[in-house]
This record gives sequence, structure tokens and C-alpha cells, in this order.
Amino acid sequence: MGISRSVRSLAVAASTAVLCAAALAPAAVADDTGAVITFDGMSSDAGGDGTVSAGQTVTGTTDVTFTVHADPDDEPTDAVVGITGSNQYQGTGTVQQTIALSPGQCLPSCTLHATLDTAATRQFGGSTNGVAAPLVNDGANSVHIEVDSPRPRTVTADTAVTVDNNRPVVTLPDLPGEDAWTNHEPVGLSADGELSLRATATGANGVSRVRYFSSNSTWPAPVDLTAPASGATWTTTLDTSAVRAGLWAGEVFVVAYDKDGRAGSPVRAAALVDHGFTIMPKLDTVIHPGETPVIVNYAYPSALNKTFPSNLNYAYPVSTTVSLDGKAQTTTPVGAYTYQGNTDGFIADLDQLPYGTHTLTFDSVDNRGAHGRVDLPVRVVSDVTPTWTGGFQDFPVAGSSRTYAATTSAADGVSRAEHWTLDVDGTTFATGSYPARPSGTWKTTTTGVHTVTLTIVSQYGDTTVSTMPIRVLAATTTALTGPATSTYGHKAAFTATVARTGAKPASGAKVSFQYKRAGTTVWKTQATVTADSTGRATYTTTARHNGAWRAVTAAKNLTWASSTSKTLTSHVKAVLTVSRPAAKAVHGKPVSFTAHSSPYVKGTALRFQARKKDGTWVTLTSATLSTGGSATAKITFPRAGTWTLRVYRPATTDLTDTYSSTWTVKVS
Repeated sequence: MGISRSVRSLAVAASTAVLCAAALAPAAVADDTGAVITFDGMSSDAGGDGTVSAGQTVTGTTDVTFTVHADPDDEPTDAVVGITGSNQYQGTGTVQQTIALSPGQCLPSCTLHATLDTAATRQFGGSTNGVAAPLVNDGANSVHIEVDSPRPRTVTADTAVTVDNNRPVVTLPDLPGEDAWTNHEPVGLSADGELSLRATATGANGVSRVRYFSSNSTWPAPVDLTAPASGATWTTTLDTSAVRAGLWAGEVFVVAYDKDGRAGSPVRAAALVDHGFTIMPKLDTVIHPGETPVIVNYAYPSALNKTFPSNLNYAYPVSTTVSLDGKAQTTTPVGAYTYQGNTDGFIADLDQLPYGTHTLTFDSVDNRGAHGRVDLPVRVVSDVTPTWTGGFQDFPVAGSSRTYAATTSAADGVSRAEHWTLDVDGTTFATGSYPARPSGTWKTTTTGVHTVTLTIVSQYGDTTVSTMPIRVLAATTTALTGPATSTYGHKAAFTATVARTGAKPASGAKVSFQYKRAGTTVWKTQATVTADSTGRATYTTTARHNGAWRAVTAAKNLTWASSTSKTLTSHVKAVLTVSRPAAKAVHGKPVSFTAHSSPYVKGTALRFQARKKDGTWVTLTSATLSTGGSATAKITFPRAGTWTLRVYRPATTDLTDTYSSTWTVKVS
């Protein structure tokens, strides 16, 4: 680049013409007394008459002439002339020149000249890539002039130009626009194990090749894209399996070369490498068929795991398919149980699963097309269901023992009661393991309602609990007292005493006095009496026949159990009397004695007996009862003396042995 420098005075008319020519590129002035910059002329290899016009085309070497009008109080020290790049890619820099100004050189003005090479290149993206990229991009640019003074003060002037060095142009049709960042849309091309790349390359001087390259050694080596059979789209596929996950926004580029081997401006090919994510379903390996929904967590590498909403520019799952043995059961899209950009987890519903051993596959795809997958072996089992077979047929009585038993079954045909425990109110009374069936005997204690619990643990660790209430009734005891022997037609009183558990009187108990006549087998209730506060109940009857008595205490609903007293045998003796028996007799002469019996049965024999010296009795004679209930016997005493006599009625079914009162007879 050459530099020419001249200082001259400008006629007013000439200055006016130059200013008019630069009217489309207004100058910036620091203040009212600062320098003024005017563009005088501009020409390049593209030709032209040297005038300055807005947006004029420049090519190759470009000459710029400009005039600086200075103020003695703000004398400039240097001027900088440059063409800035269009900032389409990184690292190309700016073509510029700096002109040092000596004191007084620009007072009151000076005309300066700069030569800029718009076709200049510089190594880009590392020497190994061999890319000589242009420092100035083709297309819209501006020539920029800065004049500096020591105050310091900077005055600038710009004019728009179009650079056209016939460099080839490459675009990436699949690359999102720059506004994707602000709109929270996916940024960069997507890659997992490979990156599919499409590039559209055009150029006035043709396109000889299109090259992909990176400034990062982690990425694959530079590669040329495959030329299209027709059209302008070049393609290739890169192996990115070894590239770590992350968004590579400033290290991957695509550049096109023309037929002369000149490189165009490299285009940034931002790429997001997404190798998928780790899926972690929150589901046990032993499950039940209706255990839905299932929470599934997943984790991305830290380079992709961004907070909301930045994560929308990166990667997040958008759909999850849950399969059973390879057959899809359900698919959960974004919007159902997860939200866009969610990086925490999702929920998947499972249909009713069949029993047995299966493989559940969770396959999630994210917005970049990458998959996360996990195969989870599961066994679908059923609960073990108990069926009580014993122990609840009635209410147990305090102090008694009760055996509780159950059978078990399972819908899956496999699960079994591996271990079981029986308890009452939390106190264990029986345990066991397969193949023993649940069974145990509990000694009842306190009265009231208790809870019997059967706890089953299957071989898969499932626990089934079955509870049943049981009411324990108080026990009762009934004691019966009464006369062992009564006289026919006389009153006989029987008393029942009822006590319940804890030696407490069963006040208000209903006591039935039951009687079974001798010679029969049927008990008949004679009366039902309510026990008093001491638990006593009394019944009085008229003695008629031999028989047995018992007292039966009725159960009181949900309070106490019934009880029956021991059997009390009650005998009834007849009324047997002798009417005015003779007190004197002569031995050898008969004496008549008449006995009366109540009740009587015609033909019943009465025995008239005498007491011997040893205290035993001997029958002297017998007589049968007549229809009037009397029997008369004649007794002849064989010797003199004092005789003690009585009448004896032998026992029958209805009456017990009966003896009359004794009397004495003096025999002379």
C-alpha cells in the first residue's frame, strides 16, 4: 500500500464541489472549531472517474483522497483510513492505514491520500487449515476516516462502498438465523455421532471446492464437501462421535474456493453436538400392573444442561416412548406431562401390564433428534391375597383360646406368602414361612374389641396386610343351689348366682330355671328370672316329682357369653303318716295299723317295719294302698316288749324313699 501526502489551499468553489460530491457520506465534526474531513476522490481496480458516490463499487487496490480542514487550537496529529469487515465471520480483521501528521501540516488544510488493498488476505482458523481468508468481505462495507488531535478529540467521516472482488459466497441453509438466540429457538446445526452438512456456494468466478474446517483440534480434520451433480448445494457427513457434547459456536467454519483457488469469506457453522442423555426411570424392578404413572429423570452433560430459558437454545427431550418387550405402550409428547425445555424429568403413563418377566424400554428423543434409552428388566407381580378360614365364626370368650387360620392366593400364580406374622393389637402370637400356611392360637385376655392382623411378605418383598376386628366377650359362671330333698306338695326354693370375668356380678342377667322330670330326657324352662345387683336370681316351686334342675344364663349381646350351672338332683318324698296307731298290744294277738300316703297310686305297697336291737329295720308285713290313699295292715307281735315301728314307702321314678315317723307299742 502506498501513501502520498500533499498540503494545499483549496479555492472556495473547488471546496464546494468536493463537499457536494461527498454529500452522501456526511462528515462527523467534534465541535464548532474542530477539523473537517471531506472525501475528494476514490478509485480502484474496478475503474471509475475518481468521484465519490454512495455505495460505489471498489475492487482490489482502492485509492482514497480526502482533505482535512484543521483549527489551530485543535491541530490533528494523525489520520487513520480503513475499510471495516462486514463481521460475518471471526478473526479477519480490518484493512487500514495510519498517516502521521507533522505540526502545521494541516493548517489550515491538507489533502491526504491512502491506498487500501481490499483483496488482502490473512491466514484464518489456524495454519493447518490453509485458509487464506479475505480481510474485507465482499458486499456492503464503508470507508472510514478518523482524524485525531491531542486534546484528545477524534473526528470521523464514512462513505458507503460495495466491495466486489469476485470471491465465492457460501451459505448454510440449515443453520438457524442469528435471532434464534433472542427467540429461544435451537441454535446451531445438530450432530450426534455424525454431522450432516449442506452448503450452497456461488461465485462469479465459479466454485472449485467447498471446505469444512475447524480451529479446534477436537473436531474432525478439514474435509472437502462433495460437489453437486447440479445446482449449488454441496454436502458431506462428518464423524462427530468423538467430539464432546456442547455448542461449538465459534470454531467451526465452511469456506468456498473459486476456480483460481481463492477462498471466500468463511461462514461460521455453529454446531451443537448432542450425544443424547442418560435416562433414569424411578421404577422398581418388581412392580404391579397398575403402577402408573412412572417418573423418569434424565441428565444431559453439563455443557448442554442450561437453565431455562437458555436451555431452549440447546437440547431437551420432546417425546418419550415406553415399550414393553419391544411393543410401544405409550408415547408422551411435550405438553402432556412435560414442558418445552424441561431439563428435570417427565412422567410416562403405563397401561395395565401383564404378569411375568418383561423388559420396559424408555426411549426419549430430544429436539435435536438425539436419543436417550434405557432397558429396564421388570417382573410384574400381584399381591398375595389372604382368605381367613378360621377364627371369626363367633365371639371368643375371655380366657379361652382361639385359632386363626388363612389360606393365600395370588393372581400371577407365582407370588406366595414367603413370611407371615399374626398379631393382636400389635402383639405377635404366631409367625411362619413358606410352605406353612398362616395359622396361630391366641389366648384371649381382656374383653372388648381387638384387631387381628395378618401381615404377609412375598418372595418379591411385597407386603400385604389384612386386618379383622374381633370382640372378646366376658365369660360367665352360673352356680345353682337348692334343696336336695323336698316333701311332696311343699315349697322348694332354688337360687342361681351368676358372675362374669373379673369376679364381677352379672347384674341384670337373664337366668332360666330348667327342670327335667325323672325318667325323661327333656329340659323344660320353668321360669326366667333377672339377676339382681349381686348376680342372684331365685325361683320357688311346689315339689311334685323327682327330677333335675339347672340354671342357664343367657348371653348378653356383645357383653357376655352364656353359661349353664351344674345339674342339681332334687328328690321329692311322699307325705306318709299313720292314723292314731295303737300304743298297746298283747303278743300273739293281731293289731291293725292304717297308713296314709300322699300322693298315692292304687296298689302301691307300703311296708310296716320294726327296728331291731342292732338298729336295722325289718319288715313285719306289707299292705297296698287303696283308692283312698290308705293301707291297713294287721301285725301280730310274737313276744312281749316295747316295739318301735315305722311305715316305709319304697322309691319310685317320681318319688324317693319315704319313711313315716316312728311310734312305739308296748306288747304284754
